[in-house]
This record gives sequence, structure tokens and C-alpha cells, in this order.
Amino acid sequence: MTTTTVSSAPAAHIDFHALFRPVLTALRFTVHFLLALVGVIFLGSASEH
Repeated sequence: MTTTTVSSAPAAHIDFHALFRPVLTALRFTVHFLLALVGVIFLGSASEH
């Protein structure tokens, strides 16, 4: 039964593109959120002076 080891071999392979796609999307969303937050704080503090 060597077919069991052959069939389990592709399962050990990690698809890095499928793994990093949601991570990059989350990072992009976080960066945009932080930039918007900093921009609001900067504009808010600039409008006070």
C-alpha cells in the first residue's frame, strides 16, 4: 500500500498564495484603517490650533 503515502504527500504541501492572500488583505485593511485614523487625529488637532 504505497499509494497511501503518495496520496498524503500533496496534503503536506502548503499553498502559500492561498495562505498569504487573506493575510495581505488584512494587512492592507489595517494599514488603510491606521492611515485614516492618523489622518483624522492629525486634521482634528490641526483644526484646533
